[in-house]
Amino acid sequence: MKTKYIILSLLTALFVLPSCDKMLDVPRKGVIDYDTYYKTDEEIESAGITMYSDVRGWYYNVMLVKNIISDDYYAGGSAHGDNVDMDALGEFGFNSETGQIEGSFTGYYNLIYHANVIIGHIDPEQSKAAAQAVAEAHLFRAWAYFELTTLWGNPPIVDHELAPSEYKQPNGTTEDLWALIESDLNYAINSNALARKTSLNDRETWRVTTEFGEALLGKAYLWMATELKDRNYYQKSADMLAKVINSNLYALWTDGPYGDMCHQANKKNCENLFESIRVNDLDNQFDNFDFYGAMVSWRSSGGEMTIPAEVCGSGGWGFMVPTEALMDAFIKNGGKDGYRRTETLKTYDELKAMGVVWNTATLSTGIFNWKGRFMAEDITYYGMVNFKNPLWMRYAEVLLLAAEANLEAGHNDLALKYINLVRERAQLPALNGVTLADIKLEKRLELCGEGQRFQDLLRWGDAYDCLKDMGKDYPKMEPNGAVSYVPSGRSVYGFKTGKHEHLPYPFTEVMLNENVTQNPGY
Repeated sequence: MKTKYIILSLLTALFVLPSCDKMLDVPRKGVIDYDTYYKTDEEIESAGITMYSDVRGWYYNVMLVKNIISDDYYAGGSAHGDNVDMDALGEFGFNSETGQIEGSFTGYYNLIYHANVIIGHIDPEQSKAAAQAVAEAHLFRAWAYFELTTLWGNPPIVDHELAPSEYKQPNGTTEDLWALIESDLNYAINSNALARKTSLNDRETWRVTTEFGEALLGKAYLWMATELKDRNYYQKSADMLAKVINSNLYALWTDGPYGDMCHQANKKNCENLFESIRVNDLDNQFDNFDFYGAMVSWRSSGGEMTIPAEVCGSGGWGFMVPTEALMDAFIKNGGKDGYRRTETLKTYDELKAMGVVWNTATLSTGIFNWKGRFMAEDITYYGMVNFKNPLWMRYAEVLLLAAEANLEAGHNDLALKYINLVRERAQLPALNGVTLADIKLEKRLELCGEGQRFQDLLRWGDAYDCLKDMGKDYPKMEPNGAVSYVPSGRSVYGFKTGKHEHLPYPFTEVMLNENVTQNPGY
């Protein structure tokens, strides 16, 4: 009897299993089938937009990390301890679990993943849209690896979609990483598929352009000269940056006060090589949700400051507090009342004359960001919705990169020409000769708050001298303007040689991937 029932059960299973298989053989929802997707320009466009969205999402983590670990800013906040991750960045007490560093690392690799999908599944010969998407993917991947390499040193190379057996990639070599960056940027530049502005005052072109790719490659060559110990890259950098300059499609912006160039009213101006787009759509404001505006706006969310609307937006949390060292550098190069200083930083007394009132003590040096401020029309909801376009590269940076490359390549006349163009806009007298020290100072002042300083200090070998005391103390300003410095309480602080030349790989990355070697000291 038992045998009969077993046979009947097996026969039943033979009939049921095929029907079950048929029921289970349904398309998976939310998963792209690459055999049928990316076949139309609309689908290709959606893939490209994902990369632009990734880049826009970098801004919060990346700009806070790169500015706060420089010598230009204290972490800030209402008081010391307001945000332990930010304090750790500013005092060089960060580790592999510091959230902003992990967020930056993850953001770069998210972009690399999406770029690899496009490169692996879209035929550039298919259409003009396909060629553009693939070229952009190469450019974006190179840019992400430039940031990863200059900040982490030897991150894993992921140049294609990984099969599960490939997930645990080892650290890349310095030579292979820079070769990938150079190859990707050359592909993008030479594809003839990237966008290009139609004129100097074209404010419609918003995609990455050929000239932005050339600027990134010129910048990469400047770093490669140091990283690969080959001075021939200085000439390569000079030649590539000359293409951007000689295109005549970009110029220093002079249509208003220098301190207003980054506001939403001046988006996509003649100076901006690339910026992420925020559409000021009042019906969909939370498409622009971003804590950055709230974080860096002057501390007023707790009533610490009363700010007239025509001066600056209110409700900020007061992070990224300018250092006295930054102010001193401005005074050294232009005087106490110099045009670029007053259009970049404001003092306690200058803001008080504009009607700003201090009500309680706050973590401040009595120096406030002006060029980087958010006006009332730039932000809503306590700065959590931000309408300013994240700005990634300006023509001023191209000129200063070109000045350095030409100086190192022996073309002093061009180096002098380019630095003097920047100084002229800053209303400073022309230099008669130029040194690397001149370029270092000019770059610090012109690009302060734009996330360039820390990587420059590493490349120049100046990081220890400039950052060794960061985190020793923090400033406190009373309502009467008196500033005192309070010990941070850290027994170990500041830049340490042999450790802080690189950021730590995130804890989760190292724990899940035993093939990645953590950077020394973490």
